Amino acid sequence: MKKFSSQPARGMRDFLPSEVELRDWMTSQILESYQSFGFQRIETPSVERLELLTGGDGGENSKMIFKIMKRREKLPELSASTKEDDLADLGLRFDLTVPLVRYYAQNRAQLPQPMKSIQMGPVWRAERPQKGRFRQFLQCDIDIIGEASILAEAQLLLAAGKALTRLGFDELTFRINDRRLLVALAEEAGFSSEEQSSLFIILDKLDKLGIDGIKKEFKEKGFPINRVEQFLSSIEESQQAPIEKVNAPDRLSEEVIPNLNLLQKVVKAQLGDQVQVVFDPTLVRGMGYYTGPIFEIESSGLSSSIAGGGRYDEMVGKYLKESVPACGISIGFERIWTILSEKSQQQKEHDLPNKLVLLYPSTIKSEDYLTLFEKVKEYQDQGYQVNLRSQRKNLSKQLKQLKEEGFLFFVRFKEWEIRKNESTPH
Repeated sequence: MKKFSSQPARGMRDFLPSEVELRDWMTSQILESYQSFGFQRIETPSVERLELLTGGDGGENSKMIFKIMKRREKLPELSASTKEDDLADLGLRFDLTVPLVRYYAQNRAQLPQPMKSIQMGPVWRAERPQKGRFRQFLQCDIDIIGEASILAEAQLLLAAGKALTRLGFDELTFRINDRRLLVALAEEAGFSSEEQSSLFIILDKLDKLGIDGIKKEFKEKGFPINRVEQFLSSIEESQQAPIEKVNAPDRLSEEVIPNLNLLQKVVKAQLGDQVQVVFDPTLVRGMGYYTGPIFEIESSGLSSSIAGGGRYDEMVGKYLKESVPACGISIGFERIWTILSEKSQQQKEHDLPNKLVLLYPSTIKSEDYLTLFEKVKEYQDQGYQVNLRSQRKNLSKQLKQLKEEGFLFFVRFKEWEIRKNESTPH
């Protein structure tokens, strides 16, 4: 008999019950925070047409699509001239934004205007597996489609800030910028629209590579050093100035800078002293579809952002005959889960105090089942999550293991007294 490996596919993960429990708690906190600002949950399919996914809106991520082969009857005869696209017509979504735009175009007549949506679901990217990066992961997005003013960005940032606070993150820093400002500074330095995508991708690595590192990449890319120096000098000047005094090109001064300034004031006023809202002209965001304000949220002590997003006004117009403004933000669910899982025991004790285990004897008689489940319902009515377990001979060891699983209370069959699990976990 052939022996099969019990390992999941490369880049994929299994989750233990305690891990899923933490993930469920996180999604509930995020969902409640989003809903408190009037966002409504929707769902889109995991599979989309390949032409949609490769339509140019996904940036580098569109190169990492898991493609799905056509059904056998639709597959062409293989030959030397057969291309990859001849074999596949569908793919797994690599983010939630591209499917959202398709969803909006399809269902617009039935949706409120503006639409304020919540999406929570898995996405897939066929990238090289490495520590902290997986091929399947969960995204938690909110988007507003149909609101052109900075009110959209403000709602997104405040809702995300509330969710992160409820998850236990404080001392948040909101970094904001505008892609139009980056484009204008690049144009002033002589970079064409065709060059700007590569230019911004390299600039986005500044926090990882440092100024010397990105200059090296600019040189390797073949960009003239004089234009690079002019571009970086403009970025540095903007970075050092207060947001309201940034020296922006005239065509941007009446909208871009005032809007960023207003956004900074609104978020700061609503979220208080534990947040900073800073203008950062080096902020790029990797997706190619951003057209206006962009933002990331960081937490003190962490090396990278835990949320990010921006405005993408041109995407919806590809499906409709008119332009429709759109803006969104995504919380880095997997990164946050990794951080919180390291504190999982404290999290259980703090946030899941109602887990109770009812211990019954291994020799329980069938005529006692009715009483057993009457007690289960009684404890559930008191607000406990009740789990039935057969009592082992070594009760002390069993209680320690149950404490590790988050069961802070227990009841023994026929004693019926709720006791606190005082055992010390291993």
